[in-house]
Amino acid sequence: MARSRSPSRPSARSAQPSVAFVTLASAEYGPGALVLTAGLRRRLPLDVEVIAFSEAELSLVPGVTLRALSELPDVPVPAGVGEPLMANFSFCWRKLGLWALTEYDIIVYMDSDILILNEVESLLEFVPSRGMLAAVPACECWRSESCNYTAQEAGGGDFYFNAGVLVFRPSASIFSEMIAWLKDHHQHGAVSEVLPPMPFAEQDFLNQFFRKKVRRLPPIFNSLQHAMRNPKHQADLNTSTCVALHYVMGKPWAPKTLLEEDFADFHALWHEARQEFAARACARPAWPLRQVHEELPLFLVRDYISREVEGSLVSLIYGDFLKDRWIQLRNRALLCLGGVPHPEGAICEDLPVEIAELGRGLVDAGGMSSVPDQCLINQYLPGQGIDAHSDGPRFESEVAILTLEGPALMYFGLVEKKIYPSLPPRLELLLEPRSLLVLKREAYELYVHRIDHVTVDVTQTGHSFRVTKGFWSCLFAREPGSCAFVGGAFACLGSFAGEKIPRAPRRTSLTLRRLKHVQLRSEEVKDEVARSAKMEQWRWWNSQISEID
Repeated sequence: MARSRSPSRPSARSAQPSVAFVTLASAEYGPGALVLTAGLRRRLPLDVEVIAFSEAELSLVPGVTLRALSELPDVPVPAGVGEPLMANFSFCWRKLGLWALTEYDIIVYMDSDILILNEVESLLEFVPSRGMLAAVPACECWRSESCNYTAQEAGGGDFYFNAGVLVFRPSASIFSEMIAWLKDHHQHGAVSEVLPPMPFAEQDFLNQFFRKKVRRLPPIFNSLQHAMRNPKHQADLNTSTCVALHYVMGKPWAPKTLLEEDFADFHALWHEARQEFAARACARPAWPLRQVHEELPLFLVRDYISREVEGSLVSLIYGDFLKDRWIQLRNRALLCLGGVPHPEGAICEDLPVEIAELGRGLVDAGGMSSVPDQCLINQYLPGQGIDAHSDGPRFESEVAILTLEGPALMYFGLVEKKIYPSLPPRLELLLEPRSLLVLKREAYELYVHRIDHVTVDVTQTGHSFRVTKGFWSCLFAREPGSCAFVGGAFACLGSFAGEKIPRAPRRTSLTLRRLKHVQLRSEEVKDEVARSAKMEQWRWWNSQISEID
C-alpha cells in the first residue's frame, strides 16, 4: 500500500500549464509543512497541486499530496563547499531535484517554515522563461550598507537572492547541467579558487548557477521575519500585505529562546494557523511500516488524527445536528450516515462535511482506494462490545475504523484455517484513541472480528499487537509467547500476557466504507419520489439492524 497521489480533480484551468506548489520537509519541519501546505491548499485553485516531499509520516490536510523524498533524484554535494552554516542546510540540497519534475510546467517552491498570510496565486504572474528562475533578494543588511531587499529594482537580475521561495520551469536539461557542474566541481573541490565555500548550501549554488538569470520577485512573496523588524524595510512590509511570512530565524514550533521576544506577534500568527489546520489534518502513514502481518493487508496507525480533530468529530457526533439519528441497541448505540446496504441498491445522502473530509483524507493518504460513502458510528460504554462478524459482501473489500475517546482490544479470527495455512489464525489489536485500522481484501473477506463485552480487556498469550512510538514490529507468532522482530511499527504483547486495559467511560468508533451497490448518489436525489424512496430505505435499515443486534 504505497503513498498515493491526490485523486484527480476537475480543472477549470485545463488549457493552462500544469502547476505545483512544492515544499520539502524533514520530520523536524513537519509542523511547518502542515501549516504551509494547508495555507496554500486553502488559497489555490483545486487544479493547482500542493505537494510535500518527505520521508517522514507528516500530518497534512486533505487535498495535499505527500510524496517520498526518494522520488527526487540524488544530488551530489561537492566536498569543497565546506560545512554549511547550519546543519539542517545540508538537507536543502535535495531542492535541486525539483528541476527534474518535468511532469509539471511550472514549479513554485516554498520552504516549510513559511506561513501564507494572503492571496498567493498572483505569484504565478512572475513565472520566468525556461532556463531562468524568479526569487526575492536576500536581506543582507547584516553585511552590506547597500541591501536591496525592498528596493524597486535589484541590479537587473544580478543580485543575491534567498532560496526560500523559487518559481521556475522544470527542465531535464537544466537539471543535467546542474549535476554536471556539481560533479565537475566535486572533482576539483579541494581547490578553493575553483569552488568557493557555500555556507548557505544550495542557496549559494543557485546564486552562482543562475547568475544574471533571475527575475526579481516583490518581497511580499518572501517576507523574512527579521527584515520585517528592520527599520530600513518596515515601511514596505506588514502582515496585512505580505503573502508569505518566512521564519528564517527562530522556528515557531521549536523550543522558545530569547529570539522569540522580538518575533512574538509573528509566532502567534503561526500558532493560530496551526491550531486551525491541525483540526483538519490526518497522518500520511508509510503503510508498509504499519502492516500488522506480512501476508495480510491489515494496517494499524497510531495517532492518525490529532486531539483537535478528535474533539471536532466528538462534538459533531454527539451534537444537536445528529442527536435524533441514533439507534439504541442492546449492546451499543448506533448511528448510520451516508447510505444503507439495501438489496435494490442504496439511495445515498451527503455525509457531514467533517466526515466527508475525513474520507477524502483517507484516499489522499493511500488508506482507501476511493472515497467512502457510508460512515457507521458505534458508541460503546464499559461492558459493551460487538460479537464476531464480518461486514459482508454488500460493501467493497476495504474498510477503515477510527477509534475515538477510549481503547479496546479487537480480536480477529480466520474462518477457514486449513485452506489458508500461511495466514495467522487469530490476532489481537489494541485500538487506542485516535488510531486508525484499515482492513483490505483477505483481512476483510477471510476473517471475522469482535470486541468483547467487558469493562477491562485482558491480553492473551502471543497474539497481541500494539502500535509503539519506536520502529519495531512483530510478525505473527505460531507458538504462544514467541516472536520475531523486524523493522516496522508494532510490538508483540506476547510477553505481556494478562495485561489489563481498562475501558474508558465511552469509546466511539467510526467505520468508513463504500457500498458495493448504489442506486442513486446523493447528488442524484432530486425529486420527491427519490427522497421518499430514500426514507423508506432508512426505515428498512432501522428495522433490520434492530433485529440482528
